[in-house]
Amino acid sequence: MLLNHIFFINSKKSKIKQPMKKIIYYLAIGALISCNKSIKIDTAPLSGTINQSDEKTKIVEKLGQAYTKGTFELANEYFTPDGVHMVNDEIYSTEEIIKGYNFHSLLFDELKHNDPDITTMFYNNGNIFTNQWAHWSGVSKITGKFHELDFYCSWKWENNKIVGTHCYFDTRIIEEESKLFQQKMSADEKTTEQ
Repeated sequence: MLLNHIFFINSKKSKIKQPMKKIIYYLAIGALISCNKSIKIDTAPLSGTINQSDEKTKIVEKLGQAYTKGTFELANEYFTPDGVHMVNDEIYSTEEIIKGYNFHSLLFDELKHNDPDITTMFYNNGNIFTNQWAHWSGVSKITGKFHELDFYCSWKWENNKIVGTHCYFDTRIIEEESKLFQQKMSADEKTTEQ
């Protein structure tokens, strides 16, 4: 009797399990098919594809490293000579921006781009921009004070060259350190003259 009871329960379970398995199977297949249909490629001009491991992204990573070492003249290999570069609303030539960024290495030790996020966006309208977000830090060569800020830069590409950059960050730290640097240089000149 007990054996018949166990057999009845097991056969009942297997009858229940079989339809349930089919339902789960068909639901899973249905979900996969419906997900596949909902994927739509946006062809709008400002849509496109984003890439984190392409050559342009690697170049901007390399330029970021050159900046932290005070060797930003490496940018001459990738920038067009007539490029337009902006920091906030200030416009600079290629030569000016390279000299300006290299000047930072005269103001700060331990320049770093901490945890940079760099990707290149290939827009449907043909434009290509590499985007860079990072947490900048450096130690004043004059005061020894540690400074940090967040920044964002976009790097515009044409014919595999960077034709322009636009960077956004609070420039007060750089301006204050530049003033201290100029004061120190003036004081050093006066001492040398005496």
